[in-house]
Amino acid sequence: MRLGPEQFAWNDRVTTQARQLGWTAYAQTSTNNRTADPALMLVRGPQLLVVWLRTGRRRPDRQPDVDRFPGAETHVWYPDDWPNVIGALVARPAPDVRG
Repeated sequence: MRLGPEQFAWNDRVTTQARQLGWTAYAQTSTNNRTADPALMLVRGPQLLVVWLRTGRRRPDRQPDVDRFPGAETHVWYPDDWPNVIGALVARPAPDVRG
């Protein structure tokens, strides 16, 4: 699947915000993008978010299988979900790694 400018911009917006809040972002490469796979895996200390990023219309029949990652917090985010994105990224404080 080839990603267009809208998809790249949405991915960049979420990734940039996550990194600013202390998350490490692992993203699919554009040449290896499959719609069934998550767009991002965000890690901060012991926290893991598995995220599918979507643009366009929400279609219940085209939602990813988020149950493929048992035990992980999973999300499917559209640009209209920005408040939910921020909420998930700041919901838990970053772990204190000072020793």
